[in-house]
Amino acid sequence: MKRAGRLMAAAVAVVMCMGLAACGKDFDATGYTKSVLDANYHGEYEDYAKFRDLSEKEAKAEIEDGMDAQVDSAFAGQSISDESKEKYKTAVIGIMKLSKYKVKEAKEQDDGSYIVPVEIEPVDAFSTANDVIEKITKKYSKKGKDLSDPNVLVDILVDALNRGIKKNTYGEAVTVEVKVAQDGEKAYGIGEDEVSALESAMFPGM
Repeated sequence: MKRAGRLMAAAVAVVMCMGLAACGKDFDATGYTKSVLDANYHGEYEDYAKFRDLSEKEAKAEIEDGMDAQVDSAFAGQSISDESKEKYKTAVIGIMKLSKYKVKEAKEQDDGSYIVPVEIEPVDAFSTANDVIEKITKKYSKKGKDLSDPNVLVDILVDALNRGIKKNTYGEAVTVEVKVAQDGEKAYGIGEDEVSALESAMFPGM
């Protein structure tokens, strides 16, 4: 059970891919922020592709390649099959699609950056998965499953995540202020700290 719990803690940290958007005189920070969320959480790539000056196919590949890299990193050093990784990724995508948010009007700052308020209804699926993982682990043990097999632990994790999806409810709305700023090349992007704040608010228990 402890190994499954540690695997849960390590594996659920799938971070958003945040491609930089070209700068412009009338940069739409609100639209850019929404496009990043829509692409990563809901699989909607059209607007993200426009901000990144990519085709939708290229934008989709960018997001999916980023997630694949995160999954590979989460399971690094473990003898986990590609099939198990795909099952895990499918479960995480299912939780991501539960996300509810409203991106509000950006406020330009004196330094040229923007503050974008994002109202979020927290998803409790990860918390539910954490709550049931011990029970699921005991069930697998009683069935004679080898808990030392990392692929079995992924099955336990996926089972827990899917139960979290099925039983999901939403918490009281909270607002996270996201800073969208230019880098050294004058392209706009969202910083890693901002992303961590968004994901912590969006998916408590992750």
